[in-house]
Amino acid sequence: MDKWLSHPTALKIISVLLGILLFAVVHIDPETSPQSLTSSIDTKIIEAATIVPIGLDEEKYVLSAMEPTVARIVVEGKISSLYAASNSDYIVNVDLAGLKPGIQELPLIVKLPRGIKEVELSPRKVTVRIEEIVTKSFDAQVMVEGDVAAGFVLGGPEIVSEGGSAVQVTLPKDDMDKVGLVAASIDVSNADKTVVNKKAKLVVYDTEGQEITGAIVKPSTIHAEVKVTLPFKQVPLQLRYSGELPEDMSLVSVKPSVDFVTVYASQEDLDAISIYDGAVLDLSKVKQSGTIKVKAPPVDHIQAVNPGEIELTIVVEVATTKKLSNVPISITGTGPGLTAQILTPASGTMDLEISGAEAVLADVVLDDVAIVAKVAGLDPGTHTIALELELPPYVQPVLGDGQSLSATIEIMDPTVSNGNDPEDTEVGGTPVDPPDEGSEGATPGNNGSGSGNANARSGGDKSGNQHALVDANRRTPSNHLIAWKKEDATV
Repeated sequence: MDKWLSHPTALKIISVLLGILLFAVVHIDPETSPQSLTSSIDTKIIEAATIVPIGLDEEKYVLSAMEPTVARIVVEGKISSLYAASNSDYIVNVDLAGLKPGIQELPLIVKLPRGIKEVELSPRKVTVRIEEIVTKSFDAQVMVEGDVAAGFVLGGPEIVSEGGSAVQVTLPKDDMDKVGLVAASIDVSNADKTVVNKKAKLVVYDTEGQEITGAIVKPSTIHAEVKVTLPFKQVPLQLRYSGELPEDMSLVSVKPSVDFVTVYASQEDLDAISIYDGAVLDLSKVKQSGTIKVKAPPVDHIQAVNPGEIELTIVVEVATTKKLSNVPISITGTGPGLTAQILTPASGTMDLEISGAEAVLADVVLDDVAIVAKVAGLDPGTHTIALELELPPYVQPVLGDGQSLSATIEIMDPTVSNGNDPEDTEVGGTPVDPPDEGSEGATPGNNGSGSGNANARSGGDKSGNQHALVDANRRTPSNHLIAWKKEDATV
C-alpha cells in the first residue's frame, strides 16, 4: 500500500480526483439542487370547463336550468402530459339519471386524462331544475305579411300539406300552458298572383305573441299558399245549349252541380257582370240519361271562373206530343194612344201542338203557353206579324208543312177619323218578316242554343226557372224554319 501511494502515477490520479471533488463542493448550491430533480412536474388551471349533464331521460324530462354551467379545475402532472391534453379532455359531468321533476343539488364528476390528477375543483356541486316534457297537437295557421299589388285582392291563406294543418308540439309542461299559436309566415308584398311556400317554417308563439324558443314541432314546415286574385264575386250560372238531340228524344231535366260560379275580373268589369253564361251543353253528345261535364271557360271580360268544369245531371225520355186548343194570341208593344186588334186568325186564338218528354208534357196546361205578337215601333195600319211562342222548359212546338206562325194585326189611331172614304182607308201594310238572326225577337242560333230540346227546366218545375238561353229558331219535323222565342231565364 505504501509503495502504491508513493508511486508517482498514483499520486497524479489522486490529485485529479481531489480537484474534481473540490470543484463540485464550490459550484453546486444545496438549496437549488432539489428543484432540479423535480422540474418535470407542473400544474395547470382550466378556468371554465363546461359542465355536461348526463343520464337524463330526454323522452320524459328536460333540464330547464343549471347553475353554474362551468367549473374551475386545477390539475397536476408531468409537463409532457399537461401539454399533450387539450381543454376538451378535462370533462366535468353532472349525473341526472333517475331524477324526477324539481330543483335539486347534485355533485360534479371530473374525468381527467391519464397521468394527471385533480388538485382543486370549484364548485363541487351544481343546482339543476328538471321539468316534465309533454307533446300536444295544434292546428297550424298561416300569418300573412305585406300588401298585395294594386288592383288585386287577398284571399284566405290555406295549408295544402298532405297531412293537413295538424302538428305536434313538444315543450316543458309549464311552457306548454303558455302556447297561444303555432304558425308560419308568408310575405305577399306586391304580389299579383297566388303566393306558394312549400317549406314554410313553423314557429310557436305564446299568448303575448312572443316566440317560444326550444319548442320541437313535427313536422317543422308546412306547404302553404295565399290566394292573390283579381276582384271576384258569385253570379248565377246560366247554361247555354248547342246542337240537337235525336228527333225521338227530349229533355226532362238538366241539373248542374252548382247554381252559382265565382268569376274574376277587374272591378270595373265585375260591376257589370250579373250572370255567367259561358258553359255550353252540346245536345248532340247526349245519348241517354246520365252525367256529363262541360267546361266553364272565361268569356267576355271575365278573366277566370271557378269551378272551371261543371257536372250536369241529365234526364232524357222518348219524345211525345200534346195538342192545345184555342191558345190566345196576346199583343204587346202598342204605341201610346194606339190600339191594336187581331184580324187573322179572326178568333184571336190558335191551336198548337207541342212536343216533349211525357213527364214534362203531363204538367203543361193552357196557362203555361203564350203566343205573342210584338208590335212595338209599328205605325197605324195592317201588318203581318211573326208570332213568338213562350213555352215551358224542355217543350217545343210541332208545326206541319206549310203551317204559318203569324197573324195579321191592325194598328189604329183613335184620334184620326177615316171619314168613311174608301180611299182614306188603309187596306194593306208592310208585312213583317220573321226576325233575322241577331234582330230583336230572335236569338242567334250560334249563341250556344239549339233545337227545341234545348229548353231548360230543373226537375220538372213549372215555375219556368232554368239554366238556358233558348233559341228562337226551331225546326219542324220536315225541317222548315220558323221563328219563335222563349224568354231567357236565370236560376
